[in-house]
Amino acid sequence: MKKIFITLGLTLLLGVSAAGSAFAYSTEGAMYYNEGLDFYERGEYSKALESFKSAVAIDPDFVDAYYNMGSLFEYLKSYQSAIACYTKINQLDPDDMEVVLKLAELYHKVGNSERALFYVTKIKEGDDLYSRAASLKNQIVVAAQREEAKSSLNNINTANSANRKVINKFSGPTGLAVDSKGVLYVASYSDNCIYKVMPNGQSQLFSKSPLLGGPIGLAFDSMDNLYVANYTQNNILKINKAGKIYTFMNNITNPYYLIIKNGNMYISEQGNNTVIKYKLY
Repeated sequence: MKKIFITLGLTLLLGVSAAGSAFAYSTEGAMYYNEGLDFYERGEYSKALESFKSAVAIDPDFVDAYYNMGSLFEYLKSYQSAIACYTKINQLDPDDMEVVLKLAELYHKVGNSERALFYVTKIKEGDDLYSRAASLKNQIVVAAQREEAKSSLNNINTANSANRKVINKFSGPTGLAVDSKGVLYVASYSDNCIYKVMPNGQSQLFSKSPLLGGPIGLAFDSMDNLYVANYTQNNILKINKAGKIYTFMNNITNPYYLIIKNGNMYISEQGNNTVIKYKLY
């Protein structure tokens, strides 16, 4: 008949015999098992584990030896080894819900939520361990949700880091626009300039006209004419493909953003809190 006692957080099974166990074990296997208990009581845990291993080597179905090995490994925080021991018991005796709960707890400890849920959901309502299993299941689900959220954030940060590239430094960059050839144009508010950045990443001055005064919004029409929202000059400038710049529209109070779509230009007029629609063609 088996006895259970608790010492140092360990639950070990004492005194096993072939007649007293649900499984029939050999005399030699039982000898190593009891030797392991003696080593355990003297605090010689490594030797105790070796004795239990010898017991299961002789009797591969020695459930009590596997259980005590699992308890020792768990106490020593060798969780994967403990899982291996309890998994073997689960294979031999699938109806042992105490072992099923231990597997769920250990998989939760090592961060394997999927396996932890697999085992904890085996314990059904009405079982003596159900309340503990339900509490553990809630902890597993919460931990899995946190890990998923953390993983998503890490993926976002990794993607942002991998895809991010500084093209160049400008003095007060504001508006951006790309022409039909893929050339990027940058409005530089602080030095009243417009730069262009070629697809190879090289940047160069595109326009530094006296007409430019606080350029912000940029937009291209279908013929690659560039329009500039000239914030401090209260007008819209146009720069044709040849680079000639002239005033296109006056009396726009602090124009900010420009969008050209379907032949219409939309201008956000910050000074009057309005949006202007102008038909280009």
